[in-house]
Amino acid sequence: MELLIYSRQTSPRLEYICRFIFKDILRMPYRISSSYTEASDYKGPTLSYDKQPIPGSISICPSSLLFDTAINQVPMEIGEWHGMPAFPITLGNHKTDIPFDLLAGAFYMVTRYEEYLSHKPDRHGRYRFTNSIAYKNGFLEIPIVDLWAYELGTLIKEKFSNTHSKERNFTSQITFDLDSAFAFKGKSIVRNALGFAKSALTFDYSKAKLRLKVLTSKAKDPFDIYDELFTFLPAGEATKWFIHVGSWGKYDKQVNTRSASFLNVVNKLSSRYPIGIHPSYKTYLSDEYFRQELTKLVDMLGQAVSASRFHYLRQSIPYSYYPLLRAGITQEYSMGYADKPGFRAGTCTPYPFFDLFENTPKNLKVFPFALMDKSLINIVRHNPSQALELVKRLVRTVRKVNGNFVSIWHIDYLAENHTGITLRELLEKTVEMCKDERKS
Repeated sequence: MELLIYSRQTSPRLEYICRFIFKDILRMPYRISSSYTEASDYKGPTLSYDKQPIPGSISICPSSLLFDTAINQVPMEIGEWHGMPAFPITLGNHKTDIPFDLLAGAFYMVTRYEEYLSHKPDRHGRYRFTNSIAYKNGFLEIPIVDLWAYELGTLIKEKFSNTHSKERNFTSQITFDLDSAFAFKGKSIVRNALGFAKSALTFDYSKAKLRLKVLTSKAKDPFDIYDELFTFLPAGEATKWFIHVGSWGKYDKQVNTRSASFLNVVNKLSSRYPIGIHPSYKTYLSDEYFRQELTKLVDMLGQAVSASRFHYLRQSIPYSYYPLLRAGITQEYSMGYADKPGFRAGTCTPYPFFDLFENTPKNLKVFPFALMDKSLINIVRHNPSQALELVKRLVRTVRKVNGNFVSIWHIDYLAENHTGITLRELLEKTVEMCKDERKS
């Protein structure tokens, strides 16, 4: 039988988070009712989200968050539930089965409620991980919302024998940001001349020699490792490339996107994998720049593009999403931190963007990522085994809730060589970990 969720009040916020928890994570049929009489007479599994719970139901005492329409600074006292951090703590007139407002806490995390509140961004205008409730309370590296949902699902099944759900499968996506397709190839005469000059000034003659060999077709470009990657990357949606086609700038270093070498790489990638756009640094809040770059990439590919991830992960929620929505983008992959592994939105489950200004979900699915290679580089160089253990731990955590493990990689970082395990080897091991269903 379907789960009946009783709440005297209903709201778009409540409907949204119930759909995410029960449909997307637990795959459990449910419906919401505001009728106390109907809920009292119901013979199936019941969840009370009300200060006056239905006798025999599983009860949660609600806070005001899901029934508010404004965005306010809300108290988030952290408690503990079954060994996990729990918030916000709520106290009702009746003893509840769950001592905190699980639905409100999940909504707070998934909508990135705290990012709408006043905060000090970093120098790129991004939300700092040090501002987050997850980092401050030590649970950034666990998908707390999925864990809460699974624990709730267990309680429902233990209390009600007539409930059912469909178990979802673990999935993974290896994703790449193509910031600069080559180290030397495809760059203008001026950029290569400046590169030679820089090498001379820093006495880096080996780099100048390699640049000359590449430009005279006597050596392979250091970043040209695509064919090697093709040998082990999974096919289809399990691998996705985000391509930067913006103009050159301080934080945008792509090669000439009209060059034959760049177009050849794009053709190779698009013939094998789904392609998304990697909007340049300056697209941050700009409809105009985003549309220009999207049009350029679509013309280059000869096909529509539905996915996006911001360069430098430079976004301001919700404002950076609006140009994507207006341009017809339906998938967004920037949800995470550049310099810290973990789960920014508290989940490893893709979810629809909910606009707190309009109090409504939008047609933009957000795909959270767990780690980016940039946050692994120093660990790989100084303690390779620690880097491998970190990846294992994150994959194991996502497997525990059968979520979607997303990681981000860059050609320029993967091309680097040093003693010990390389980042490329770590990528291969990550692919194997995600592929081997026996690992836990």
